[in-house]
Amino acid sequence: MATLILLALIAGLMAADPDPCTNYVTLDDDRRMAHNTVKYDSCIFKDHQLKTLWYRMVSTTNNKLVSLRMYQQCPTTQSCGTDRPVWLKGTHPTVADGIVSRKACVPNFTEEYKPCCRREIDIRVKNCGAYFVYQLNKTHICEEVYCSAKYPSLLRRPKLRGPKILKTAQGVEEFRFGCHIPYPAHDADVFFMVRWLFDGKPSPVAPMSQIYYVNGTSRVHYMKDIHMLPAAYHMNKHVSCSVQPFFYPQWSNPHGGKLWESNSYFAGIQFNPPVVRVEEKMQAVKVKVISTIPVLCKIPNADPSKCVVDFNLDLGEGNEVVAEECSLQLTRAHWRDRRKRATVSTKLLSVRDFVSDGTKNVSAVFQKLSAVQAPLFHQLQPPDIRVESSSDATAMCSCTGDPHCTPFDRKETFHMYSVGEFVLAKSTSRPFEVHMRTWKCNSRGASCICGVAAREGNDVILIDGCHSVGLKMKQMRVTTHVKSNSQLAAGTRIKRNKDGRIIEVFFTSGAYLKVLSNRRSLGVYLTVPSDDFENTAGICGVFNGNGSDDLTGSDGVKHRFERIPYVFTESWRIQKGHSLFDQLPPPEPSASTNNPAFCQCNRRTGNIDCRPENRQRNPVRKINRNKDITDEVNRKSRLRRSTTFTDTATDSDMTYNYDYGDLNATAVNVKWSSSAQMKAAIKLCTDAAKASSAFTPCEKSGLVNVQEIVDGCVDDMKITNGDKTYLDSVASTFDTICQEEILKDPKYYTAQPDEASDPTVTWGTTGTMGIPSFISNMCSTPCKNGTCVNGACVCDKNCVGDDCSVDTTKPPIAFGLTRSDACDIRTRPCRLVFLVMGNVADTPGLWCRVKERVNLGPFGGVLRMFRTKGHFQSYAEVSCEIPESPVHKGLKTSSTYQISVSSDGTTWSSDVTFVVYDSLCQICGADGTCTLKSRTCSINGKCYAAGEHNPVNRGSMCIPSLTASDWSST
Repeated sequence: MATLILLALIAGLMAADPDPCTNYVTLDDDRRMAHNTVKYDSCIFKDHQLKTLWYRMVSTTNNKLVSLRMYQQCPTTQSCGTDRPVWLKGTHPTVADGIVSRKACVPNFTEEYKPCCRREIDIRVKNCGAYFVYQLNKTHICEEVYCSAKYPSLLRRPKLRGPKILKTAQGVEEFRFGCHIPYPAHDADVFFMVRWLFDGKPSPVAPMSQIYYVNGTSRVHYMKDIHMLPAAYHMNKHVSCSVQPFFYPQWSNPHGGKLWESNSYFAGIQFNPPVVRVEEKMQAVKVKVISTIPVLCKIPNADPSKCVVDFNLDLGEGNEVVAEECSLQLTRAHWRDRRKRATVSTKLLSVRDFVSDGTKNVSAVFQKLSAVQAPLFHQLQPPDIRVESSSDATAMCSCTGDPHCTPFDRKETFHMYSVGEFVLAKSTSRPFEVHMRTWKCNSRGASCICGVAAREGNDVILIDGCHSVGLKMKQMRVTTHVKSNSQLAAGTRIKRNKDGRIIEVFFTSGAYLKVLSNRRSLGVYLTVPSDDFENTAGICGVFNGNGSDDLTGSDGVKHRFERIPYVFTESWRIQKGHSLFDQLPPPEPSASTNNPAFCQCNRRTGNIDCRPENRQRNPVRKINRNKDITDEVNRKSRLRRSTTFTDTATDSDMTYNYDYGDLNATAVNVKWSSSAQMKAAIKLCTDAAKASSAFTPCEKSGLVNVQEIVDGCVDDMKITNGDKTYLDSVASTFDTICQEEILKDPKYYTAQPDEASDPTVTWGTTGTMGIPSFISNMCSTPCKNGTCVNGACVCDKNCVGDDCSVDTTKPPIAFGLTRSDACDIRTRPCRLVFLVMGNVADTPGLWCRVKERVNLGPFGGVLRMFRTKGHFQSYAEVSCEIPESPVHKGLKTSSTYQISVSSDGTTWSSDVTFVVYDSLCQICGADGTCTLKSRTCSINGKCYAAGEHNPVNRGSMCIPSLTASDWSST
């Protein structure tokens, strides 16, 4: 009976509380939807007057009823048509859950709704399968409005993460990106449509062209590296994902939630900096090649160092820019997971081309990548690097003749007549300097340059003729030495023209030194690269484009310009014993690291050339026909520093006595003896300038101050009382200055077809530019008795030589030996002798004649004559081979030879005496006069020391007190 009563009561209660899925009130108002950001007048919704009933949230659009849900996230400000939207805290129930209790949240009335659940309202919720119903209580105030939603909303955009490296069960590495969806995982009745984007667009190829669905409690979708094949569609692009949320069971509902796109990640190859700006005066710029994707080999347990991608750089044919390396290798081992980067680098350098050609755009191109075992990179085309290369100013200074000097900026000459050592130029920012020595070259007080010493880094090079100077000197003989204690830096080159009158030094920085020998003086021309802009001092002045401060003394005082600035030049005098001629500077520790090789990277022609000298491309060097003597000079310097027994190992040209000049000397002031003499000198100097093969085009260019060159020559003749020797340097100075100025100006270059051109200067992609022919065909020295044709002198009849200065109708002139002392077989082989010569050229008929007097005792003597091949050393020097002498054979203790030279084997120079002796028992002079040393014997043509036994009879020995010419019995 009790049971029946209970069942009746339950049935009654159920009848009293009908199912809310069929008994509800409809809330049909799109204005309360979460995506509505329009704020309406307060109290339009009247939720503060709601009765506690069951409600179903719907939207009627085009007469179609769509069920809504109560919004279940913290709304954004000004959403749901009000500024206090009420939202569902927690999840919606399943059908099986039945009626559940939940909380509705009222946000704080602030701009950011913090806290978003300031106050709670009790509600109940039931899942009716196709829709939800809510038992709502009234809100406190009319601005508090229950918020509805047609579809799920993401409050923030999806998060793209990765690439993350994983290893498969087979030991193969792979990476993946994850598209993470910011939506509560406990809400299982939502799904998301995910699409992968590349540069904001869907991929055109499968599988990444597909749409993917994420459902259940999953909130992430992954893309693996193999999905990014083919790489051409997916690499070097910004990867992102788009997500659109939907509610179940709205699979067929085309209107999902707002489409959100994630953050993006660049997947591919980048460069830092993306635009490389290099200037000729700048150091090399580091360029990083960055892969934002790891290099993974698709083989089990691959060695990270063996997974390699080859980057091959191509900088084109112009060689405007060079690289530290042309090939880079990126490996798995380079990957840094924390930074999501794999990085390798090279350095790019703007080549010092000595052409004022402004800014050029150079394309640095990488060839398609080669990485067979890393398929995502294989045949991938990296982007180009944009390189802007800017040229900077260079400048030349010259000192010639007596000497008269033209500084870097001010193209007017001044004169210096002091004897001594001076700083011609030095850099204040790097280890570079040039010193010069002058000597008194005539009786009227004029000085001339006789030696130049140049230093860059730890290299010190001497070009010196001061060992042969003197007022009675007939011919200046110039020698070139490496004074520094090691080989020259790679890239430093020394060149010499055929007859040795021109010595050139090309330094790796681009600095260029040219020294031209005349009979009594040296002409010096120094070009400095843009690195030294605003960083020079010395006789050549301050290279900064401002001629007004060129005469700045060593104490910083700026002197006014005058033709004989005695105080200024004296300020640059070097204290005795402190020049580069006398001592080496302290070693520069960074010199070796500051001279790296740079590479010309031209893949099209296959030219991968890595050398330090590639850092500069002086057009003078390109058209230069002179012989490279760097290895020869290095070799001779090694011999000089060693104890090698050789005829060329001599310090005699470096250890001479030098006149350092009179510090109290007064300035020279010489006047013309007559106006006629002055006019004659002006004509001679003008005609000498016009002898240049390029005089007309150079004068027409306006880049050469002809008058300054002529004035310098006239001054030389004034102070030497009309000595025409100085006329030799006029055309050379004119040619050198013209060449320098023309080659700096790009307007004088002409475009040439690639196959026919000499690639001397190129501007980016505008083609190869050719040097004007009147410059490239200029002779290295003016032709004195001939015509310059295509860069070489065609000599008149009976004239030969590089400059046609040798008269074949006259014999060579022998002035003496380069070493005036007799030759000791104990210190030298004495098989080679060097003669100071004049009127000699490198001809096929160059011979030496060696005459030796043979003593026949009572029958007198005869001359034994030999002919040996002569070796041309320079316009002032010939070497002759000497046959093995009786001194070498132990038949005599001294021998005297008479040596002469012929250019044709017929006419001979005068004889020069050469003495060979054994210093064990002899003291010999250069004239052949010998005396026996004390405590020695000279027996049968051999030297023996006192007490030395007879080698064939131990019973006798050398006893000088008894006899010095025979054995004495013991």
